[in-house]
Amino acid sequence: MVMKTNRIQYFIREGFKNIARNKFMSVASIGTSFATLFILGVFLVLTINVNDWAQQLARDCQMQVFIAEGTNAEQYTAVGREIQKIEHVDKVEKYTKEQIFEEMKAELGVDENGESILTGFEHDNPYRDSYKVTLKNPEQTATVRKQIKNMEGVAKVTDFQETVDKINAACDYIRTFSFWVFIILGLISAFIISNSIKTSVFARRKEIHIMKYIGATNWFVRWPFLIEGILIGLLGAILSYLVIWLVYWRITCVVTIDFIQLVSFADIWGYLAIVFSIAGVLIGLIGSFVSVRKHLKV
Repeated sequence: MVMKTNRIQYFIREGFKNIARNKFMSVASIGTSFATLFILGVFLVLTINVNDWAQQLARDCQMQVFIAEGTNAEQYTAVGREIQKIEHVDKVEKYTKEQIFEEMKAELGVDENGESILTGFEHDNPYRDSYKVTLKNPEQTATVRKQIKNMEGVAKVTDFQETVDKINAACDYIRTFSFWVFIILGLISAFIISNSIKTSVFARRKEIHIMKYIGATNWFVRWPFLIEGILIGLLGAILSYLVIWLVYWRITCVVTIDFIQLVSFADIWGYLAIVFSIAGVLIGLIGSFVSVRKHLKV
């Protein structure tokens, strides 16, 4: 156990030494991995928020059912009872045209004369009686909408399903685009890290030759360079994570939108930390492994 611990300490120590020996290339490698992971982080945060917006809309699960013109109060009430009987309906709220009229008056405010633009329409109300329908399961939106549309006295049904579908489609595009951006930039980062490792291998070629001559295995020689690549990737990941955190925190402080709530960084920091760490290690490991495999024979 002590022998293994000493080996691990030696590999890590040598990895740090390699980074210090090739400062310029190491800084360039860290900078490239930082840029790659920062862009990945931007798309990741964007995807998380867009997904959350879609879920917020889905959680509301509300439909607006507008009653046809000429429907009397008794028929209006009967439509509400029929909607409540539908299997996947959770709650039905009456929303009269008088309520809508007063809400719109309050929302639109008054002009310079202190009058609402809706003044005079009290006896010629342009709005319709309606119901707000809340569903138990958003996946049943299409089924419930079809049943309500076929009811006598219903003029129109509106819901958020189309909007949710568009947001989900946007999420798919963002995920696909960010995946390919990460792959391309990740390969570029791995290539630059690979060149940095080549420099370390070349600088230590005599030492490596002696180590192999006295019986050191290829993996014993490889590990310090693999650790070097992993450290470079992790340093880039840590820097990009901190910048994403600061930028996102600033955005959540400055940007306020009434109907959209940004996901708190406290809710996603762990997920982002895991993704950044894995991506950073992967980029560094690929770059170092390829370089050491091709240039170990000195």
